[in-house]
Amino acid sequence: MQQAKSTNVTRFLATAVILVVVGAPATTGAAEKPTGVPTAPTPMSWEQAIRTGIDKQPAIKAAQHDALASQTVTKQIESANYPQLTGLFVNTGGNTRVLENLGISGSLPKPTNYLSTPGLRADFLITDFGQTAHRILSQKSLASAAEKTVLTSKALTILTVKQAYLNCLKQQRLAEIAGAVLKERDLIRQQTEIFYRRQLRSKLDLDFASVEFNRAEVALIKANNNLDLAFAELNTAMGLQSQEPYVLEHLTASPVPAEDPERLLQQALELRPELLGSRDRVQATEEALKAAKALRFGSITAISTLGYTWWSREEVSSTGTVTNPGAKLGWYGVAGTSAFPLYTGGRIEGQIDEADARRGEAQSVTRSIVNDIVFQVARAYLSELTAEQQITVAEEKVAHAREAFTLARERYTVGLGSILDVTTATADLLSAEVQLADAQYEYLASKAALAFATGAEYGRY
Repeated sequence: MQQAKSTNVTRFLATAVILVVVGAPATTGAAEKPTGVPTAPTPMSWEQAIRTGIDKQPAIKAAQHDALASQTVTKQIESANYPQLTGLFVNTGGNTRVLENLGISGSLPKPTNYLSTPGLRADFLITDFGQTAHRILSQKSLASAAEKTVLTSKALTILTVKQAYLNCLKQQRLAEIAGAVLKERDLIRQQTEIFYRRQLRSKLDLDFASVEFNRAEVALIKANNNLDLAFAELNTAMGLQSQEPYVLEHLTASPVPAEDPERLLQQALELRPELLGSRDRVQATEEALKAAKALRFGSITAISTLGYTWWSREEVSSTGTVTNPGAKLGWYGVAGTSAFPLYTGGRIEGQIDEADARRGEAQSVTRSIVNDIVFQVARAYLSELTAEQQITVAEEKVAHAREAFTLARERYTVGLGSILDVTTATADLLSAEVQLADAQYEYLASKAALAFATGAEYGRY
């Protein structure tokens, strides 16, 4: 009986081995990567994030296409200074005939069935007394302003990416602080639970420590959610349609002496692209005003034509005699024309007034931009100084809060303090570390804002 059982067990193990061998998938090389396992976050440095935003941000692409469109408009206006060559084919019937400018006129003394004329016509503007020249200069200034808009979009993208990147670092730091607080409160809760079981502390202390532990859990969940949102904001700033997290480069907030504000303001007035573009628009309106005034003098043009005409119908008399076998004629024509307005019902005067008003509007916009730049430089400069001072104060506060927390925890351990003292010290330490993180990243953000305000950053990319 025992031998039979041993034989059955042996057969069962052999069968199991065969099933495992047969059912096992054939593998060649390295094992396949398991599905459903989250991939490690991609490293993203400070410079890489900025360059990705410049390369992918659709706002910059839109500004670039607008600049190209402005350049093509300039070419369209410049075409008026070159001869305009047109090929024509005129086929008429009845009493019409072809004119030398390749138009038609009904002036033949007798009907004709078909009159076919292929030809060329050349029109050339001799002068319009500066109207086209000033329009070209105006459009070139607008094209230059459009190029400055591209630079403005680039500068805004750099600032937005920097702010989003710093916000991610800040939220990471806050999540780390929340995680550390959770561990501390978990240790306090465990310690209080041991004291309670040994009847050294009351149930109230344990409940209070449990409540604080739950609050720390909620705070950590919110911090992680804010971090996910910050990464989504960073991807949007870089022009990416994803919510992928990254391993970010650590940046140190090392305060350096601030530069002279007067020099910073002068630099901003020389480099800010939106101000340079606004000045180009002022120049464009001045040229447009000159072009509108040139409408009073009209224009002088030249025209030349070259054609060949066939009379294709054969004319036969009542007796059957061919009286007109048809004809062929090659011809050309050269002429000059001049046109100047005598009375336009106030149209030209209205265009001049409109151009003058547009110039005043552009000048006012330029002054408004200058005021905004002065305010932005002052605000960023003062924010940097304030954040620098806050870092020093916050570092001292963190040191004192950490010392008070250590003392409160030790006093609670030896029975000289209450759970409320430990909780209060933990909250004070958390508040101090959060304030320090806010001050550090506010300093870095203010430096990024000052670089944008002075126009010192976009030229590097």
